[in-house]
Amino acid sequence: MERCVLGIDGGGTKTVCVLATLDGKVIGHGSGGTTNPNLVSMPEIKETLQKVIQEAIDDHPELRIEAVCAGIAGVGASKEKQIEVSNVIWQILSTPPLCHALSKRFNPSLHIEVVSDVVIALVAGAGERHGIVAISGTGAVVYGETLRGQKIKVGGWGYLLDDGSGYEVGRMALKEILKAYDVSGETTLRAQKILNEWNLSSMQDIVNYVYQKTTKPTDIANLAKIVNAAANAGDESAKDLLRKAANDLYFNISAATKQIDFGKEGATLVLSGGVLTNVERVREIIIEKVRAELPAITAIQLCREPANGAIILALRNSVS
Repeated sequence: MERCVLGIDGGGTKTVCVLATLDGKVIGHGSGGTTNPNLVSMPEIKETLQKVIQEAIDDHPELRIEAVCAGIAGVGASKEKQIEVSNVIWQILSTPPLCHALSKRFNPSLHIEVVSDVVIALVAGAGERHGIVAISGTGAVVYGETLRGQKIKVGGWGYLLDDGSGYEVGRMALKEILKAYDVSGETTLRAQKILNEWNLSSMQDIVNYVYQKTTKPTDIANLAKIVNAAANAGDESAKDLLRKAANDLYFNISAATKQIDFGKEGATLVLSGGVLTNVERVREIIIEKVRAELPAITAIQLCREPANGAIILALRNSVS
């Protein structure tokens, strides 16, 4: 009988569940839609969590779950939301068929932990709850925490308000191509690439697409990859957009560093999210500025799989 833990990364776009043995080896994986309580209802969250957990353990009928950690976007520091999601996970695990996989010693109050998704990203990169994590995906946030329990959050106000996010890069790119069109009446090369991306025909189609209710924030944020490709091809205006995003993120990292005391040992900066993991230009600008100006940051780590942080925390809870 294999003893295991579950780590869940519930983001604003997708949710990932990972099954790992007590030595940290990943043996199962499940994925589904968002479990952010600000975006979907608790019944929808329960449905998604049930799906991803079931997928993760499907090929392992002979196992015992010892602990669960879920990092969920949208719960923030709200104990009420954390408890609500924890209760949903317990409901899923304590009913057939999943209840047969629970360890006899499993105690929901001890062995189910729900934290913000920023916490598991920090732990995935730093290995502990001590350091700073900068996340730039659809939205952007900087979060810091020390082993003594001091915490700080900068940004993270939502995709409409976050600087340095994929959404902001996409929005700036849209404004730029519309301004160019107003001046010349011509469709620029970048505008044509956006038309191709969205399978549209005209500049007015782009405007209509942006304002239609079915357009998702991720549709705008995904335009960052077009900006990145243009920058890599030598487009100076695209480079400027990415430089602004990098400087905005660095400003928040610097602000967080000045508000938290990491002690003499300093801290690791963890870089996470689609922009920071996939857009090298943004990442390198930040790394260069951090190394030159922030002595409290002693290491910089790229984090591609935040669910690994949930596994680390779940493993610690499994021995309690």
